[in-house]
Amino acid sequence: MKNNNKILFVIPDGVGIRNYLFSNIVVMCIAKANLHFYTPLNAAAFSEIDTIDKIEITPFTFDKENNVTRLLKEAATYGRLLINSKLTNNPTILTNWNYNPIGFQRKILNFIAQKLGVWASKKYDRILKFEKIALNNWDRSCIEKHKAQIKKINPTSLFITHQRVSSLMPICIAAKELGIPVISVIYSWDNIPKARLAVQADKYLVWSDYMKEEMKLYYPEIPKEKIVVTGTPQFEFYLQENRIISKQDFAKKYNLDANKKWICFSGDDVKTSPYDPDYLFDLAESISKIEVANQPQIIFRRCPIDFTDRYDEVLSQFKDVIFSIDPIWSVPKDNLSWGAYFPKLEDISMQVNLAKHCEFVVNLGSTMAFDFSVFNKPCFYLNYDVENIKSNWSVKTIYNYQHFKSINDLDVVIWLNNKNEIIQKVNLGLNHADLLAKQKQLWFQKVVKHPLDKASSLIAEQLIIKM
Repeated sequence: MKNNNKILFVIPDGVGIRNYLFSNIVVMCIAKANLHFYTPLNAAAFSEIDTIDKIEITPFTFDKENNVTRLLKEAATYGRLLINSKLTNNPTILTNWNYNPIGFQRKILNFIAQKLGVWASKKYDRILKFEKIALNNWDRSCIEKHKAQIKKINPTSLFITHQRVSSLMPICIAAKELGIPVISVIYSWDNIPKARLAVQADKYLVWSDYMKEEMKLYYPEIPKEKIVVTGTPQFEFYLQENRIISKQDFAKKYNLDANKKWICFSGDDVKTSPYDPDYLFDLAESISKIEVANQPQIIFRRCPIDFTDRYDEVLSQFKDVIFSIDPIWSVPKDNLSWGAYFPKLEDISMQVNLAKHCEFVVNLGSTMAFDFSVFNKPCFYLNYDVENIKSNWSVKTIYNYQHFKSINDLDVVIWLNNKNEIIQKVNLGLNHADLLAKQKQLWFQKVVKHPLDKASSLIAEQLIIKM
């Protein structure tokens, strides 16, 4: 029986749909509360949610920060990045700053923000002061607009599915003025050191004790009782047996050979891995040297926001080795920003079956290592720079990112340190996967709270207010 709870879900992008709305959170909440969605996304993005007919949706548009708010917010961000890099003795944290923005005005703003950020980094109180002034300088009309909508909806709590969107701040301010508690998730394992905590909430839900310690380190002003370890529901999908189909059925659906072993190559976005096609080429070239009778098939899954033509040449050259299965995401024709992309439910089932039926996954430093760990499958991390790099990008920077410090000396992935060792290690993965990455589960348990199937219920508990 429902009480008088009403939860307002604030969903700024498609990632929130995949990780939270397609999970069991909605079902668990709707059993005890009324739900309302507040979103800039098209209503079609929510059409596959089972209980959508019981949920009201109110659209909103993102508000632009004024110059003072943006300048001081960015100055505080740069100051935090400087502090965080010193706290951890890790200069790669500074790569999260955009040193070459597009547009003259943005360049000037960034230049001034950097100068102010350097000054602010000398004393932590200065950063807090900048953030407070930035907060107080939001256009009052933006706050009142959201305040009127929230008042009309009349929620008992507000849940934000993505903490990095600064345009959500007026919503948080409006909720605070109305006395409505705001709960936000930290939606990815690498987010906390990046100084992009763009919303002020009453509670922050994190993946693990490890992430809670990170929050306490980088945001000492946030009381520890406001940081709640819930896990993340995105891995629950892999435990749902109704999503799994047989290898034969999957092969038939995607024109694969069920008698062969499969390797998943999981692509990254262009910024994270600009040389992804070269890595895919190296893998395919190595696989093509295996005798045809024992040759595995490479299943290529591109990043859901990367539908560029950069892979076309290698896909054409190795069409008998690489089989591409595109992510099943929708892109609204009137909005090409990545935040407007949203997944279809079928995409989740497809990813689950890739992890179930492939022998292992190959990629450059993504959380797919954890997805495959659910089925105790290893991950191969690409760990070499390709020839003729034309930028200052390097894997040496990637794997020095702060979130990879969670590995320490654990044996969690197989490192592909040059293209010449691909064939040897791939053969090990195909024939002796149980001997590889023996401590992957320890790493998984360190970064993500276990048991995995409790995340939705723990999050739902935080959203339902005791009346």
